[in-house]
Amino acid sequence: MQITERSFQFERVARQQKHRQALLLCICTLPFAFLLSLSIGAVDVSLWQMLASFSGDLNDVTSESNMQAMQRAIVFEIRMPRILMTMLTGAGLAICGVVLQSIFRNPLADPGLIGVSSCAALFAALGFFISSIFIVSEWLLPYFIPVMAFIGALVSVCLLFAVAGRNKQVNTLMLILAGVAINAGAMTLLGIITVIVDDSTLRQISFWSMGSYAGISASVSVMTTFVIFVGAYLLWQQKNALMLMAIGEKQAKFQGIDTERVKIRSLIIVSAMIAVCVSFTGIVGFVGLVVPHICRMLSTSHLKVLMPMCAMAGAILVCLADTLARMVIAPSELPVGLITSVIGVPVFVALIYQEKRKQMDV
Repeated sequence: MQITERSFQFERVARQQKHRQALLLCICTLPFAFLLSLSIGAVDVSLWQMLASFSGDLNDVTSESNMQAMQRAIVFEIRMPRILMTMLTGAGLAICGVVLQSIFRNPLADPGLIGVSSCAALFAALGFFISSIFIVSEWLLPYFIPVMAFIGALVSVCLLFAVAGRNKQVNTLMLILAGVAINAGAMTLLGIITVIVDDSTLRQISFWSMGSYAGISASVSVMTTFVIFVGAYLLWQQKNALMLMAIGEKQAKFQGIDTERVKIRSLIIVSAMIAVCVSFTGIVGFVGLVVPHICRMLSTSHLKVLMPMCAMAGAILVCLADTLARMVIAPSELPVGLITSVIGVPVFVALIYQEKRKQMDV
């Protein structure tokens, strides 16, 4: 009996140590990714120059005032909002992936499953098409495409609940089927738009749909910060209910959890977070699918540990992917979605193979 109790305590201590090591790895890697991305670009800025920019003293770095102004503008006006946006969207998409996998009890669920991303892409393409035909005011143009994409995301949410919801209840299977239908319909209409637009508009649509953080402003980063933090906090408040729902809805109901209320509330929050992420940056795929699985392999499936770890890992992944996208064909840049897809596709195939082996073993 004592041997069994000691072995159980040893396993618990080893498991807790594994969680701490994984969290420590993410905590240490996050500032490294931030500083690396901040220093790399068409104009390289050294660590000392960055520290001088933060302190507001560039006299020791260079005696040329125009160089001082350029370095300060590069660090604070161009790279800082962009890097913050990569980390925010990466964290938001990863958290959304964890929550959706808990709700659907499906390890292959991701933010693209419910059709929000595809509808946002459809309305963004429609926005590009409208702006190519009609003259859009200069002050409205930077916000026109994000607003159109956000409207598309909201339309997909309304369609999702209209199809899958009934008598204040949401059927999980109907949610998946409705998401597949919305994805298929949006992609069909998007294909029609890409056929009828001119070449320059088609290039804009293609680049946006693969994700880009170019031209992100500080105001956009601040707004995204508010939405992501509020959404993450509200989802964190429901972590225990979501954990029980991941085990099974019947077990959650036996514990007194209002599963329908938790499901609807979580889906609304997740949809809002995805809508904000997608509307300003385009579609950055596989983050919500790959990051939760990597974190589960490194740590645990308990949402108390998994959610903050996924937030940090998602931020690191998208930040480094954006840095790589700026480095490969500098001074031009690749779409960030291409980099995340290169990482995500092999992991996705490995997950399918793993699920297949589990079914064969059963």
